[in-house]
Amino acid sequence: MTTAAPTKRARTRSGLLVALQELLLDPDVSTVSVPQVVGRVGASQGTFYNYFDSLPEAVDAVGALILTEHTRVLEIVTAGAADPAEIVARSARQTLMLFVHRPEVGRLVFDSGLPVDRFATGLRGHFHDDLRHGIDRGDFTVPDFAVASTVYTGTMLGTCLDLHRGLLTADAIPDVIGHLLRTLGVSPGTARRHMRTPQVFVQWAPFPLSEIEEI
Repeated sequence: MTTAAPTKRARTRSGLLVALQELLLDPDVSTVSVPQVVGRVGASQGTFYNYFDSLPEAVDAVGALILTEHTRVLEIVTAGAADPAEIVARSARQTLMLFVHRPEVGRLVFDSGLPVDRFATGLRGHFHDDLRHGIDRGDFTVPDFAVASTVYTGTMLGTCLDLHRGLLTADAIPDVIGHLLRTLGVSPGTARRHMRTPQVFVQWAPFPLSEIEEI
């Protein structure tokens, strides 16, 4: 199967987002501006505004790249999982380990000005299908779907932040997973089994992430 080469427009947009990520991840850069972004790629400010209405819109596009990469990795992590509880446990463990093994993700999500709502919405979206599947199978018992979704999302978001800030260590991850499974009505024995199951962290693509696939 032949893959078409990216267009010049696609490459320019991707280059702008790469430059933006480099600036957001640079510890010596306290404030990012459009002139800084275009300066890195040798373009004009007009070029930037051909692709984005504002800097926040470009930052949000970086958020979309993060969620796309996270989705790709979670598909690898959950492949072959036997039941919804195992899927939730694997997904949660990979997500939480991300903020231990890849601190630059935490910097982008929590420190760069990226709307945290996008990350929270991504967590919620991934969980919805798994929750519905578990309820339909009878593996999960929750009194209210929306509340269960909120509890999961809030717990994950808070734990990711605390791992990034160093308020929690990786040793806390199994207990968080056990807590999440018990809130879904999973039996204590099954929750303990899943929270103790070893899992290898699946590495992300290196930063900066790109919208185009190099061929």
